[in-house]
Amino acid sequence: MKKFLALILIFLTNIALADVSLIVNKLKPFFPEIKTENISTSQLDGYYEVVLTNPRIEVMYISMDGKYVIQGAVTDLELMTNISTNRINSVKLEILESISDNDKIVFKAKDEQYVINVFTDVDCPYCAKLHANMDQMNNLGITVKYLASPLEQLHPNAQSAMEKIWCAENKELAMHNYKTKRDLPDSPDCTNPVATQLAISKQLGVNGTPSIFFENGTNLPGYLPPKDILNRILQTVAQ
Repeated sequence: MKKFLALILIFLTNIALADVSLIVNKLKPFFPEIKTENISTSQLDGYYEVVLTNPRIEVMYISMDGKYVIQGAVTDLELMTNISTNRINSVKLEILESISDNDKIVFKAKDEQYVINVFTDVDCPYCAKLHANMDQMNNLGITVKYLASPLEQLHPNAQSAMEKIWCAENKELAMHNYKTKRDLPDSPDCTNPVATQLAISKQLGVNGTPSIFFENGTNLPGYLPPKDILNRILQTVAQ
């Protein structure tokens, strides 16, 4: 009996793999880098979920016979949630959590209640405005983890400045001094994550700074005062 069940399981697995291979072949002309790992079952009956991460994160749904594709917002009318956006946010969160805190510049709240990841450009005025509120954010229980997203077209010297900051012996102090006093450390060159984080910011769809990511992967582009950030965090927690 066990042997029979094992054979049935192998048979069904082979069918599933064949179906996924069909989907890969259908999508290859449009997405040359697609692999079977990008495809999984979905909440939609009769459809696979396809998660693309290059050059940007995108979720689509394709019928199991490979005939039909659904792109864009897909809403669950019972829960009134956008399942495609939720999936995209979860992928973004996975990417952010894969980055070591050692490669971020962290301003930790003493009584940490919430964590935000913030892509920043040290020559961005609204980023400086956000940083000026760091004590208030920390006092509200918000830990801020900076990642690098220098905007070359607007601030051509930002990337080299951020590499100096990330190579400083005390990265937190170097970041604070530059954002508040424009005091750049004379750090020796080092292996640093600035270029890698810039590439990740583009993958996540960041096209301006500051760009704030909450703990569920939701993205808040632009500047907000600390209490407004807290309110937006609480809104995402309540969802």
